[in-house]
Amino acid sequence: MLSPKVYDTILSGQIAVVPNFLPAEEIRALKEDAQGLHAAHRFSTSALTGYGSSGKFDPAKDRAVLKLDQWKNIGSGNWETRSRLGNRMAALRSDLAYNLGRPSLNRGIATTKYGAGSTEISYTRFGPGAFLKRHVDEHHEEIKGKAGWSQPTRRSVSWLVYLNEDWKGRQEGGQLRCFQRVSSPCQAVGARPNGDLQIGWLRASSVDPLERPVFLDGRQEEAGRCAMYIVQEDGRTVDYITSTFDAHPVLYVAGAEAMVKRILVNRRDLADRFHFIMPPKSMLGDILTGKQDYAGTGEDPAMDEVTNDIDPTGGTLVMFDSVSLPHEVLATRSRDRWATSGWFHEDQQPIRGDRSPV
Repeated sequence: MLSPKVYDTILSGQIAVVPNFLPAEEIRALKEDAQGLHAAHRFSTSALTGYGSSGKFDPAKDRAVLKLDQWKNIGSGNWETRSRLGNRMAALRSDLAYNLGRPSLNRGIATTKYGAGSTEISYTRFGPGAFLKRHVDEHHEEIKGKAGWSQPTRRSVSWLVYLNEDWKGRQEGGQLRCFQRVSSPCQAVGARPNGDLQIGWLRASSVDPLERPVFLDGRQEEAGRCAMYIVQEDGRTVDYITSTFDAHPVLYVAGAEAMVKRILVNRRDLADRFHFIMPPKSMLGDILTGKQDYAGTGEDPAMDEVTNDIDPTGGTLVMFDSVSLPHEVLATRSRDRWATSGWFHEDQQPIRGDRSPV
């Protein structure tokens, strides 16, 4: 369905941009449906823009979402328009399964759980002043604790289709800002064929010029025991860079990255290169300053990244790996920003050890 460059871009951990993915009449119909459902109070807000700022919540400025249960409601709004998009996205899901080498996108529970299009899907509206802070759309199961192993599927590919007319990003804001690696990774990012998810990076160095994804093996026989590893260029040889350790709560508290470097990584040259995809934050600093405080890393995450800002132009499709690409939405300024967005899922990797939800 798409240019080969699109698939390569996703696999390298960057954002793929496909202009004119939808014709003008479909964009118009989807936007009218979204606006009508918003006016009918079918959207909900999550106060995400209030976190870490003044603490005052203004629903008019927050991101509002038509959630999946409302999207699938046949008796609500223009179901025919939403169904048509769902069919289009189902075809895209099958196309990605083949061209990304991710067959699990097109089989199992992930293909039936989410209804039309088999994708977690919604409308989103950002009012003037709304934004989203830097985040990733999916985390390794162990970072989420036992609850991470309770879901039957996980997010694999994130996507958005914008529904705005004549949007001028520099004047009107609302861009999707992605934090891409300065150096290209030596292999596909996000997840291994066995289901292990990426958790960090070994940055390129003078000795090893390759940027290497670091994956977490959470399938040790003993519950709660994990180990980090990299994969060599042949795509098969696995080198563990840590011994086994307890993933809770080491991997997400402030200061965890420095601890991993000092204690867990078994070679000093590798420890100096390691960092998480999303450095653990100091939540207290985030609340007090209104800024994302990556405490305990000793480094600025931006040193290894370059930003790429995408204008939310109507009809444009954007896609990226849900695990490996941090991103945020810059504040809109004077207009509502409309989109339909979602995630293509894969089935959860098999559980090993006692990880039943409490």
